Amino acid sequence: MEGVVMADSADSFPFSDGPLASQPPEFVRRRQQCPVSHVTLPTGDPALLVLKHQDIEAIMGDDRRFTRDLSDPSAPRLFPNILVLEDPELMMNMHGDDHLRLRRIIASAFTPRRAEKWRDEVRAIVDELLDDVERMGPPVDLMANFAYRLPTRMVCRLLGISDDEGDRTLGWVAAWLSVDAIPVEERDKAAAEFTAWAVALIEERRANPQDALLDHLISARDVDDRLTEGELVSMLRGLIIGGNETIANAISRSVLSLMRFPERWEELLANRDLIPKAVEELLRFSPPGGGASGLLRLATEDVELPSGAGTVRKGQAVLTPLVAAGHDPEAFPDPEELRFDREGKTSTMQFGAGRHFCPGVHLARVELQTVLAALLDRFPKLHLPVEPEELPWSEGSYGTSLLGLPVAW
Repeated sequence: MEGVVMADSADSFPFSDGPLASQPPEFVRRRQQCPVSHVTLPTGDPALLVLKHQDIEAIMGDDRRFTRDLSDPSAPRLFPNILVLEDPELMMNMHGDDHLRLRRIIASAFTPRRAEKWRDEVRAIVDELLDDVERMGPPVDLMANFAYRLPTRMVCRLLGISDDEGDRTLGWVAAWLSVDAIPVEERDKAAAEFTAWAVALIEERRANPQDALLDHLISARDVDDRLTEGELVSMLRGLIIGGNETIANAISRSVLSLMRFPERWEELLANRDLIPKAVEELLRFSPPGGGASGLLRLATEDVELPSGAGTVRKGQAVLTPLVAAGHDPEAFPDPEELRFDREGKTSTMQFGAGRHFCPGVHLARVELQTVLAALLDRFPKLHLPVEPEELPWSEGSYGTSLLGLPVAW
C-alpha cells in the first residue's frame, strides 16, 4: 500500500490536540507524509487513519463500500464502554435499511422549511437567555449560562417538554459522551436514570398526548408500527444528546475563534450578510469535537482512495476525523487562517455526509446564525477578559470541549 505506514509502526490514537484544542500536529505531519496510516485505537483495535479531504469525503459518502454496521461483538470499537457508541438502536450506530427507516420517520421535522419556521422561536430563546447574561454583568461564563442552555431549550420546544425536564438531562448527556472522565459505576447509574426518565416521559405522553415531535415519534411506534419500543427510547435520548452537545460546543468554539481574531468580529459587525458564510467557516476552523471525534466504518470491499494515497482492504476499519478534512490545504488553502471570503463549495462535512448526514443540520445552522446575529446586536464590544490559553478544556470525553468561556463587553 503506497503511502501507508505499515502495522508494526502503528501509533496509539488519539493524538494530542494542538493549542486551544486545534487539530493535532500529528495530523499535519501524517497528511504530508502518510495520509493513510495504521493506528491503534484506545480499545486496542487496529484502524486506518485517513486525513485527506477528498478521501474522507469519499468514505463518508459511500454507504455501500464503507459500512457503519459494527453490531458484531468482534467488530472494532473506537473507545471502550462509551455509551453513545454502544447503543445499537441509536440512529448514528445503525446501517442500511434500519438506518433509512429511522431517518424517514424524523425527516419531516427537520426540513429546511421547518427550520426557517423555527427562526423566530430561536431568536426569542436567544434573547431571553442573553437578557439573563446581561443582568449578571461581565464577566459571564457564556458556556454555562448560554451555550449549553440554548440547545437544551430548543430541543425541549421540539419535543414538547418543559425547560426543567431538559435541564435534568445535562448530566446524563455528559455521562453518555464520557470516555473515562467518570467512574464506571456513575456512568452506568446515569445511563439507567436517563433511560428510566425517557421511558417514563414516553408513557406520560401516551396518556396525555400533545402535538410535538415526541408525539409523532410515539405515533410512529404505536400506530404505524415503524419503531420498536427500544428504538423509540433511543431516538428520544439521541435527539437530546445530538441537539445539545454539538450545538453548545459549536457556539463556544465559534465565539472563541471570533474573540481570537477580532478583525473577523469587526467584519461581521460591518456586514451581517456574511453570517451564513461565517458559520460554515467557523465550523471548519474549529469544529465541535476535536481530533479524537469521528465515526468508524468498515470496508466491505477493497477500495482505492481517490487521492491515490493507498487502498483500503476489505474488513479494515477506517477513521475519518472531520477536523482533518477541514484543515487539508488542498481543499482549503491556508487552513489555519479564519476567512469569510473563501471561494467554492468544498464541504467541511461537519454535519456528516452520505446517508449519515445529520438530519438536524438545517435547524443547527439556524441556531448558529441566530446566535451570531444576536451577539453582534447585543454585545458589539464582546471580548475575552482572560487570555485564550487560560481557558479550561474537557478531558476524557468523546470530543474536546470548553469547560468555561468567560466574556465581557
